Parts: sequence; structure tokens; C-alpha cells
Amino acid sequence: MAVEALRPEDPAMLGGYELLGRVGEGGQGVVYLARWPGPAGTEVALKTPHVRPGEDARADLSEITLVRQVARFCTARVLDAGTDAGRPYIVSEYVDAPSLRSVVEEGGPLGGVELERVAAGTMMALAATHAANVVHRDFTPGNVLLAADGPRVVDFGVARALGPSGRGEPGTSGTPAFMAPEQLAGGEVGPPADVFAWAVTMSFAALGARAFGEDGPRSAFERLLRLERYRVDVPSWLAEILKPCLREDPAERPPSREVLLRLLGYGAERNARPGGDVEEPGGAGRDGGTRRDPAPGGDRPRRPAPRPPEPRVGHPRTPTIGRPARPGSDAERRHPGPASSRTVISAWRRHRILIVAIALALSGAVAAAAALWPRPPDADRRRPSALTAPAPRRLTVGSANFPESILLGEIYAQALEAKGRPVTRRPNLGPRETYYPLVKDGGVDVVPEYNGALASYLGALDLDAAAPATTKSVESKLRGKLPGTLEVLDPAKAEDKDAIVVTRATVDRYGLTSLADLKGVSDGFVLGGTPEAQTRHQGVIGLRAVYGAGFKEFQPFRQEDFGTLADLLAKGTLQAAQMFTTDPALRRRDFVVLDDPKHLFGAQNVTPLVDRADVDAGARAALNAVSAKLTTEDLRYLNAQVAKGDRVEAVAKAWLVQNGLL
Repeated sequence: MAVEALRPEDPAMLGGYELLGRVGEGGQGVVYLARWPGPAGTEVALKTPHVRPGEDARADLSEITLVRQVARFCTARVLDAGTDAGRPYIVSEYVDAPSLRSVVEEGGPLGGVELERVAAGTMMALAATHAANVVHRDFTPGNVLLAADGPRVVDFGVARALGPSGRGEPGTSGTPAFMAPEQLAGGEVGPPADVFAWAVTMSFAALGARAFGEDGPRSAFERLLRLERYRVDVPSWLAEILKPCLREDPAERPPSREVLLRLLGYGAERNARPGGDVEEPGGAGRDGGTRRDPAPGGDRPRRPAPRPPEPRVGHPRTPTIGRPARPGSDAERRHPGPASSRTVISAWRRHRILIVAIALALSGAVAAAAALWPRPPDADRRRPSALTAPAPRRLTVGSANFPESILLGEIYAQALEAKGRPVTRRPNLGPRETYYPLVKDGGVDVVPEYNGALASYLGALDLDAAAPATTKSVESKLRGKLPGTLEVLDPAKAEDKDAIVVTRATVDRYGLTSLADLKGVSDGFVLGGTPEAQTRHQGVIGLRAVYGAGFKEFQPFRQEDFGTLADLLAKGTLQAAQMFTTDPALRRRDFVVLDDPKHLFGAQNVTPLVDRADVDAGARAALNAVSAKLTTEDLRYLNAQVAKGDRVEAVAKAWLVQNGLL
């Protein structure tokens, strides 16, 4: 990606970041290439939005929370945000890749699989954005980066959370040539505006600059006229998808997830006009959709949903591959392919007959050879008896979505395999809210748990109890709360508690030693932690209820982003963080764990949670043997090895060998 030199009006530093050059400028603001503070000096992208009179610059800081909810595979990860001398900024991962705008302007319009990849990849990003309750508001070719691993959508500088109505805030921030009509008019902006902007952007990708003329469209009406004039030059599979996305009324545009389904080859019945109109492919004045039932209360009877088409075999993938055209239709004439669907299916049937004939011939030859092959004299004695014990059942070992749980799951899996139990691994399943139902429903047989956290999740703990939650009391209450199909095995001595962590500078400034000292101080703190900490009792709720500690703001971080959380805590962007007591970053960064005198975070012993019916006595013995050996010091050491970059499998095996379990 080309980086321009800084201009005289550009600052040299912003928020502690050294600005190295300009990456670009758009309707929202300026994007700089910057250097992350600290010895590593990682290059990042720093965006500072245009600040308009009367706007509150601090309001933009809420965007870091919004954009962190968007799936990372399709965006540039947000790392930091702040305000420097009244100037807000957002720091994100730097993606060194050309923009869609520069690629088209320098090399001409896209076509073929390249255009398909950009259309599907960018719409997948928009669907993920809208699923996270975020509106982009400035989707343009300049905000699509064509990275080697797929397109990335960037520049969420004015993203807003959706309100109860499903719309964002009013405003005209953005790039006029790509704005939806309602955005140009200064009205409310929601996901339909992003869908419109995506359609204009894809028209630019397929047509090039002629879609708007050399100086750009002078009005929204001129833009639509030009797009209509050149629509014949857009590949027909894309033109059919773009047309409903460009409707003037936002209520009539299809949602992003349905556009994505069209691009992936599913039927277009969801893209029919609201209100019950029936759209047929190839019909005059229609948008290429399949038939749709009228709305309830309509004049016409409801038709049954169309059957899914038979998949084409041997046909190259196209975005409309799952939707065969009617014979003689415009779609079939425009998309002949190497063979029609009828020819391909007929060829497949001929091949299938040939395959079956060959298979029958081979099976007969094998049977004849087996009958004539000489048998050893003791063959009958070597044949297994019907009374031979069945092979052990294959066990599925899962884990949560953080490194320690993945490591413990691997230790369990290798210990079971050492005792002759076949194992299927399912690591990184997600938080407890995701993996516990899988264990409960039988999809996972074994998972590492923490008894106190699981008991709190199941509502087994007495939140008003005066006595601390010990390992023995937690285990007793937990066993009484679990369903009959599940069981916790022996707890390990190893504990990994949640804890509230601060820097030593914060301790010195506020005189903090325990969570009780946060009351009256934490109102000005930003607390970081996992997204689940915001809704769990052993988190924000319990801190307020037990210690009276409220926080100005909560910033969620995924487990894989805890390195960034530690960076921001050390830098002072966060004033407190909910971390794990075995996290190597605590010792490495000299963070201070605040005491928990009221035992909000009770006993947290590592405990195998198992399916009672599927885990036999031998498997239980293997897992209990792991618990008998595992200590908190072991966890700290093992986590540090993984954090250094050692393979999880090797770290697990070394510990098992050292403890005589392998």
C-alpha cells in the first residue's frame, strides 16, 4: 500500500504514537501509518476522524467496543482508541495491501473469479458487521483492502451501534458518490445504507471509473442513470444481485445476510420485493428472483416453498451455481457454461453407471480370490471370538477458547490415549455459554472446567454466604446442581482464579490493596476483560454488588486479544483488567492482583467435567491421575511455555512424561 509523506498540517505524534506517513483520507477522516509505542515498534494504522463543530470528540471512543464485536477474519483488528488534546483517534492493525480503488484505477475493472472473490468476501464482511450490531456508514472502494488472504473491510471511524429500531444515527458523514439516498439526505442510516454502498462499490469494481465519470456524479439521480446505462456491461450474475440492493427505499433492499446467500449460490426467494410481489427469473422488469409467497392477507393463495435445485456436478463454481436457469430463459443464454445443467447431470448419470459396473466387477474378483487363497491351518483359532471385548468407545475432548483450557484439553487427550482410549479433539469451542450445552447434549465427552466458575454459572453458589467458597463446599454444591448425565471428577490442587489486576503505578496513586478499595475510585476507571465478564456474577455484576465498585466503562477483549489487553493496561488506556492468576503476563509486566477479602472469586480448581455414561472407569482413572499431579505452579510454568511459542502438544507431553503418566 502506498504511503504518502506527512503534510505540514499533520501532527508528528498523536496519542503517544509516532506518525510515519499518510495511508489515505476519506469522508470520515485521515488514516496514518504509525508506530506502536514500546520496544517492539509494531506498525499500526491510526485513524483520526474529521471533528465537526458541535460534536463531542469523546463519543467516538465507544467505537472500539463496537468494532471489537465484528469477526476479525474480515476486518482490521482494533487495538486502541483515545483522545489527544481534543482530537480523537482509533488504532487498528495495519494491513499492507492495495485498496480496491487503486487496483481498479491502475489495472482496470475486475472480472471472472477475481470479481467473484471480492464480491463474496466484502459482503461476508458486511454481514459479520451487521451481525455485531454495527453500521459501517462509509463502505467505498478505498475502504476495501485486497490482502493476500482475502479482502478486508476497514475504516469504521464513524460506526454506530444500532438502536431498538435497527437503524443508526442520522448524519451525512461518508463519501457522497457511494452514499445511499437516505444518507445523502441526512436521514437515519442503518444496514440498508451499507448494502446500497456495497452495490455501488461492486459496480465500480466491475465497470471502473466510467460508472461515475471522470469528475464523479453530480447528483444521486445522475449516479443511478450512469449505473443503469452501463448495467449491461456488468456480468449478469452480479447485475441480478445488485439491482435490488440499489432500490431507493431502504426497506426494499435485501439484508446483507441474504445478499451473501445469493452470492454463495442459494435461491433468491428472500430477495423478492416486500409486500408479496412474485418475481420470476428472466421476466421483464423483474430482478432475477424465484417465486415468493404473497404476504399474509394477500389476494393470492400461498404457494409451497420451491424445492432446492439438484447440485450440478462437474460445473465450475459460479455465484449462481445452485440456481439452474429455466430452459430458454435469458439467464440460461447468458450463462451457458461448458454444458447445460441437463447435459451435466446426464453425463454424471452415465459416469455413475460405469462406476457401479466397475465396482461390481472388482468386488466379484476380490470374492473369488478370497475363496481360492490358501488358508493357514490355524486360521480358525486366530479368528476373533464373538465374546471378544468391544473396542473402547471414542471420546471427544473439548476445551474453551483460551490457551490454558486448550492446553489442559490436550493433557487430558494424551492421558486418555496412553490408556488405549481413542480420542477426537475439539479445542477452542468458545466460552462456557457455548461449550457447556455441547457437553450436556452429548456432543463433547470431556472438557477441563474450573469448579467455582462452573458452580457460579449454574447458580449453585450462595451469593450471600458469609463463609468463603472452599474447594470442598464448591464441589458439594456443584455435584448437587449438575444434571444426572454429567459428573465432575476429582479436583486438582491447581487453581486458576479470575482476579482484578492493576499496574503498580495505579496502586501507588490510589493506595489500592484489595477490591474493597475500589469503591469511590473505580467510577473513573475503564475495566477490560472477556465479553462474558460483563454479564457474569464473577465479573462486573459481582464487583458492584459485593464491593460497590462501579466502572466508567467496560471494554471487552477476546481471549486471543489478551496480549493487547495487557499492553493497554500497561499503557494506561485501561485502569483495571479482569485476568487469570496463572497468566504469565502478570509476572512479566509486574501487575498487581488486588486481594479479594469477600471471596467474590472463590475456589477455582481445575476439574474434569465428563459425560457420565460415555466415560468408563479406566478413562476416569486416567483423568483423576492428571488431577492428582497438577499444581498451580505447574499451570504457571506450562502457560509460560505456550506463551513463548512452544507447541501445545509438546508442552502437554513433556508434563505427562515428567509426572509418570505417559
